[in-house]
Formats: sequence, structure tokens, C-alpha cells
Amino acid sequence: MAGGADQVLFSRGGAGTRAKLWARVCQYLRSEDQRAQCLNQDPGLRGTVQPSDYFAEAPVLDLGAAGGGAAAGGSEGVG
Repeated sequence: MAGGADQVLFSRGGAGTRAKLWARVCQYLRSEDQRAQCLNQDPGLRGTVQPSDYFAEAPVLDLGAAGGGAAAGGSEGVG
């Protein structure tokens, strides 16, 4: 269907659109062989990509807080 109204079934999560498939997968394809396999070559067929079509940014993790304040491999008990 024109305008990206086709339904795309992802392996995880709910169904989406061709635009969502392009935002999450097709735009990252590097080789000509990979790009040729993507069904979203024509922007007119995939429709407009919305901000919600992209994956959300990963949350920021404070890995320093997990060790209880002491650096791993510290000098406690050495001496």
C-alpha cells in the first residue's frame, strides 16, 4: 500500500509499519546486497518516519555506584 500503511510483524513487540521497519533496521544496512533485500527502498511506499518509530535511547547506567563506593581491585587489607 502506498503511504506506508502496510503492516509489518516484528519478531518482538507489536506490529508496526514500513516506516518503523526502516527506522529500526533498513537505514543501518551497509552493503548493496543487504540494501537490496530491504523492502523499503522507495520512500513513497514506506511512508513518513515518526519519532516514535526509532528505538528509544538506552537508559544511563551509573556503574560506579554498584561497587559500594570502593574501586574494584582496591588496596583494602594490603599492607
